[in-house]
Parts: sequence; C-alpha cells; structure tokens
Amino acid sequence: MFKFMFTALIGIALIAIGIYSIRHPDSWWFRRSRDDIELSDLRIWYLKFAGKMIIAFGALVILMSFQHL
Repeated sequence: MFKFMFTALIGIALIAIGIYSIRHPDSWWFRRSRDDIELSDLRIWYLKFAGKMIIAFGALVILMSFQHL
C-alpha cells in the first residue's frame, strides 16, 4: 500500500508541475540561471509543450501505480 501511495503522489506532483509550466511559462523555475533576457515565442511554446508531456507522464505514473495494490 505504501508503494501505491508513494507513486501516486509522485504522479500528482508531476501533473501539478506540468499544469504550472503551462500556466506560467515565464516563471523563474523554467529559466537558466543568470538568464535575464525575455523569452521568445518558440521557447514559450516549447515550455507549454513540455508541460503537456509532463502531465501525460504523470498520468502514466498514476496508472502504473495501480499495480502495487
């Protein structure tokens, strides 16, 4: 039961990070250190696409956590 809860929480955390990257692509979390230039449209598109892929991976982690029940 512990493995199920742990992997499900990791999946939920991944989904939360993905949603945050879609809603706030200009956040300091997704910038390189000491990079103060404005983000290009291509970089914003890439961050939103990566957020969608992270959400899909988080959902996959949650689905795979059911094998521990």
